[in-house]
Amino acid sequence: MNVVASVNADVDLSRTMFLVVDDKPYFRDIAHNALNRGRAKDVKYATSVDQARDVLKRFGQHIGGIICDWDMTPVGGLELLRMIRAGKLPRTPRDTCFVIFTSEPNAAAVKAAMQLDVNGFAVAPLSLEKLMKTIGQAMQRPVKLRTPERYHAVPAVDLPKAMSERMGKDVVNPIVSALEADAAKAGRKPGPAQKPSDLANVRMCTLIEARPGAVLARDIKDNEGQLLLKAGAELTSVLLEKLNAVADGHSESYHIWVGERRA
Repeated sequence: MNVVASVNADVDLSRTMFLVVDDKPYFRDIAHNALNRGRAKDVKYATSVDQARDVLKRFGQHIGGIICDWDMTPVGGLELLRMIRAGKLPRTPRDTCFVIFTSEPNAAAVKAAMQLDVNGFAVAPLSLEKLMKTIGQAMQRPVKLRTPERYHAVPAVDLPKAMSERMGKDVVNPIVSALEADAAKAGRKPGPAQKPSDLANVRMCTLIEARPGAVLARDIKDNEGQLLLKAGAELTSVLLEKLNAVADGHSESYHIWVGERRA
């Protein structure tokens, strides 16, 4: 297993290939940016445990670190950790570094992850620097493997409701309505959407950092792929208020891509 030289903002991951497993695009973007900053050798991505197993069947012997969300449907990240520790994925070393990523700390999940010998936890809201430090510390934390039977005996943990279920199937309606209401209040019609390719200074930021006047550079979708807001929409104060409500208290960790209209 590759070991990083430090755990500060200059973490060097240049000899390590990673696998990021998450069904939420904004969490994958956070991990992507952190691993890029750490100069990771390569990064593979999966949006489900099934996809992750396919990736590990091909690249498991080369992957030195896995960052995985525990709250995914229909199978959560703890079960992927169990498979690895119990030796169910032959090409993947049982002691592969495994970091659990979550926006909803859960006592039962934390206990199960510890019993499954997780290397580290990344709990949102978190900055790129904090995630890099977590990854660095996890890579330096060795695992004393136990028998596969011990890992199989760890109780499974029920997953919480997916974000899309908590928000409701009609979550797109209040957002679209906010666009229309904001335009009506200003006595105008909503302007044409800006093409993402025409934007300047495209960057990722947390929802709480977004400011009125910025333009959405990428679509925002829920866990099931339902479109919440299309790229090109201008983020007004009313729209940001609605998006913050949809984020349900996670504005500090909900990442979006924005840009600016070219002069």
